[in-house]
Amino acid sequence: MTTYSFTVQGQWAGGRQGKGQLNASGIQSAISVDTSMGGQGIGTNPDELLIASLQSCYLMTLGIHLELNNVPYHSIEIRSEGVVSDEGGLHFESITHYPILVLEAQASDTIYKRAEDVLPKAEEHCMIAKALKGNVHIHIYPTLIRHGGEKQHEE
Repeated sequence: MTTYSFTVQGQWAGGRQGKGQLNASGIQSAISVDTSMGGQGIGTNPDELLIASLQSCYLMTLGIHLELNNVPYHSIEIRSEGVVSDEGGLHFESITHYPILVLEAQASDTIYKRAEDVLPKAEEHCMIAKALKGNVHIHIYPTLIRHGGEKQHEE
């Protein structure tokens, strides 16, 4: 069995109006409570970091699965939204991804079908999604296009 270790350093001063700093190998950021929750809104916040973590895991897993399924593509873009509720205590209710996968212009119908199959399944293999399973509802609403073509929303 292989294990992996990741480390993030952090510091904090104050209460709801406080601020802090986090440092990891690829990110250094000021942190605070978001203004919508009564904080300073400086830098990023745990809510955005959780969404970014899930989103980046989905993107990487999607790219890997497209490669494994021999689906060449032109680009991937994504917008993700999280909903936090205070019903029963502050918690994440859901995170929804809106990926746009642009296939090469000459992508065959077979490639297109493979891409359709991979888009929703990438989340099932994402380790961050697995960590959230049962606690946060995760939704995927992909858009699939051939480069230079029209968008087709998948539901």
